[in-house]
Amino acid sequence: MRMPRLTIGKRIGMGFGLFIFFALVVVIITNRALDRSRTINERIEVVYTPSVDALVHLRNVLVNAHMLVKHWALVESKAEAPEKTALITLTTQELPSLLDRLDTLSANWSPDEVAMLNSTTSEMGKLFAMHDRIKEMLPSMESYQDALVFLERNDMAEEGGPLDEQFNEVQRHLDDLLDRQESQRAELSNSMLRSFDDLKFFVLYLGMGLVAVGTFVAFFIVRGIVRPVLKLRAVLLALGRGVFPRTRMQARNDEIGEMTHALMGLIDGLRRTTDFSHAVAAGNFGAAYDPLSEDDVLGHALLKMRDELGQRERTLEHKVKERTEEVVRQKDEVERQSRKVVELYKNVTDSIRYAKRLQESILPPDKRIRELVPESFVLYRPKDIVSGDFYWFDKVDEKVVFAAVDCTGHGVPGAFMSLVGHNGLNQAIKEHGNVRPSEVLKDLNRIAFDSLHKDRDQQIVRDGMDMALCAYDPARMVLEYAGANCPLYIVRNGDLLEYSPDKIPIGGFELEGKTFTDHRIRLQRGDVLYIFSDGYPDQFGGPKGKKFLYRRFRELLLSISDRPMERQKGMLVEALNEWKGAHEQVDDILVIGVRAA
Repeated sequence: MRMPRLTIGKRIGMGFGLFIFFALVVVIITNRALDRSRTINERIEVVYTPSVDALVHLRNVLVNAHMLVKHWALVESKAEAPEKTALITLTTQELPSLLDRLDTLSANWSPDEVAMLNSTTSEMGKLFAMHDRIKEMLPSMESYQDALVFLERNDMAEEGGPLDEQFNEVQRHLDDLLDRQESQRAELSNSMLRSFDDLKFFVLYLGMGLVAVGTFVAFFIVRGIVRPVLKLRAVLLALGRGVFPRTRMQARNDEIGEMTHALMGLIDGLRRTTDFSHAVAAGNFGAAYDPLSEDDVLGHALLKMRDELGQRERTLEHKVKERTEEVVRQKDEVERQSRKVVELYKNVTDSIRYAKRLQESILPPDKRIRELVPESFVLYRPKDIVSGDFYWFDKVDEKVVFAAVDCTGHGVPGAFMSLVGHNGLNQAIKEHGNVRPSEVLKDLNRIAFDSLHKDRDQQIVRDGMDMALCAYDPARMVLEYAGANCPLYIVRNGDLLEYSPDKIPIGGFELEGKTFTDHRIRLQRGDVLYIFSDGYPDQFGGPKGKKFLYRRFRELLLSISDRPMERQKGMLVEALNEWKGAHEQVDDILVIGVRAA
């Protein structure tokens, strides 16, 4: 007799059916335990917890009232004394409200508990009757002077007297009721805990049953479904990499068996297709191949490809011969042009290096700078071989004039602009005799503008330069400064003073009546002056590849200002290299530092 076909769906359904049955049993038992616990908890929260809180509040009120009435009886005081008004408020407002709440809560109590509450209330009535008697005897200050009243109030309120005895009786009744309420609440809490213990017992053993059923279902699925599917997956992944399986898979009597049978047929067809492809690739265009069926698109495409490749091979052999001859001719021409490019590049580079020597010749030598300002440094780093930044030092009369200049661009264009700026400074200061910084900048602007805009009918050149110019009188300790987009920093006693430039460039336009601003500064010994181009603050680097920025530059200058000037230069170079890292230098860099001495 043939075994009925056990499909994958039936196998999974049987396994998960058992799992769902046990899970349903756990849910039903858990729900019943939770309903019972919820009922108990509601009774605790709605009945006994508010009742215990109210009884504790009542006990506190009685204690306060007892203390206040004894004070009324034993201590002479006015009718409006705080203790008396507090007692009246307690007995006329808070106590009645509290008793009404207890009366409402007692609707859910047992008859014994209600009887105990009534007994307590009765004893409280006797106690408050004594309170009323004391209030009647002592309505005012004068009543304390009555001898008869004095005897009676002392008898009632003395330690261990009638008032204390009645208060203790009320306390005893109230404590009995509180103990009864607390025991009821504890009993309900224990009942709820027992319910949870029962639930824990059932969940533990039923959970173990679920684990066993789950393990059985998992084993059943892995053995009967997952393992064969993984084998099929491994075969398909190997086929995706172009690798055929070494052994054949046995087909079973289910859906996976049908997939296995189809996959083995596909593999056989692919083997024959691969063998045919190898034959065609080897140049055997007469190799035989039978498609898998009339609908085998790949097989018929391979036969068509075989015929077309045979034809193309003959055509390509002819074209390859022609192209080889052409490539040989082009190779000779490329080599000839390459030699010309290398020679041209060498000539251009040599010219630029010669221009660098010419540019360096206009810069003041270090020896001359040390003669003019002994305590100083110049940090000068061109981006390319030649630079658009330059510095200028000279002595005019008793003043040392020095400048940091940033021309438009860098490299060769910047170098040409630097020559215009250098010649303009020489002309404005040495030939025209200007020493005042604002006048020098104004004269230099005119000179640069005339040099760059001789033909006004042609396109206007927008090139120019930024500059910080200082005239320093060492004998009088006075510094005059004017700037075109380049500020002046002075570090004095740990603080950095910033003098802002005019936001206009040199040589880019006519001033038309505008003037540059002079800053006259009285220096102190030890002041350190810094002028610079924007190359240092604009350098990209750091962990996020961002600009160094002026804020970080000011902090760096403050941190190194007390060091010797040459050490400051070294620290600036170290900080720049650390920040720049592997990034390319983006602009020419110029920083000049001078210490007033």
